[in-house]
Amino acid sequence: MNPSTLLVALLGLLAASLVHAHEPSMCTSMCSSEKQQCTSRAAKLAVFDRKPSLEETNPFARTADGLGQVSSEAARANERRAAQQRSSERAAACNASYKRCTSACAPADPPVTKQATSTN
Repeated sequence: MNPSTLLVALLGLLAASLVHAHEPSMCTSMCSSEKQQCTSRAAKLAVFDRKPSLEETNPFARTADGLGQVSSEAARANERRAAQQRSSERAAACNASYKRCTSACAPADPPVTKQATSTN
């Protein structure tokens, strides 16, 4: 990796942390953008989960593997359930990441101090 590229990347990370510290609205906007990208990637992966396997679409692959027939309905139902579970896990991971990001954006509340009251 080029040293100047590494330097620019590190400066970008430093600037991002400064934005998080001083601009909560900018920070939450960045969190929303990251969540949107995460859900977009999760949706693309879900499309791959819904595609039929090579053995289901190509009879030559079935012959080469010695399967000879398409998988049973029960096996396809199990695969659909597994794909749905993977999709929900990806969505949950995006939501968890978003919550961590937004909680990091929230300004830390100063500790509450009690003021001594004098009764004269």
